[in-house]
Amino acid sequence: MIDTATGLGALVRQLAVSLHGERHALDQRAFDASCDGLLDLAALAAAGADRAPEAQRASVADAVRGYVRAHAHEPDLDVHAIARALGWSSRHVQGVLQASGTTARDLIRSQRLELARTRLASRRWADVTVADIAAASGFSTHSAFSTAFRAEFGTTPSAVRGRHGRPVDTPAAPLPVVDRDALG
Repeated sequence: MIDTATGLGALVRQLAVSLHGERHALDQRAFDASCDGLLDLAALAAAGADRAPEAQRASVADAVRGYVRAHAHEPDLDVHAIARALGWSSRHVQGVLQASGTTARDLIRSQRLELARTRLASRRWADVTVADIAAASGFSTHSAFSTAFRAEFGTTPSAVRGRHGRPVDTPAAPLPVVDRDALG
């Protein structure tokens, strides 16, 4: 069975339709040669030649995930930017991610949310506003960030940040020193 929705299967379908439409404009020799080529493509499609081996797909998926992790903060990051940077077509990147159960958009969003959550809980980012952390993590608006954050983690960015802009794991004040000699 040939999947005619994508890849070589789609090409076979389109060529068959075009060949049928142009059959009267071709002489017998050109028509026969075109049919032979079409049959070769159909045989490749039926054999699954346009599907990458599992190891290759996993390698591409790993490269895409690594690139997204390293560039999640870039606001213009999308499947086209990923594909361009890694030297693959957008369609190939989409297909590999789809085979691994995700999409470029979902992968980018989840990496941005993880980046923002890490920054919200970090002492290094304690003086940076939640809105600025959202922007520095690749989100175009604070409201889109807050909505996505709550949907992903079940809490608000401010709750992760803690009160008064301090990370949750940062004490509000230094712990008192107890002088045991004075307690007597």
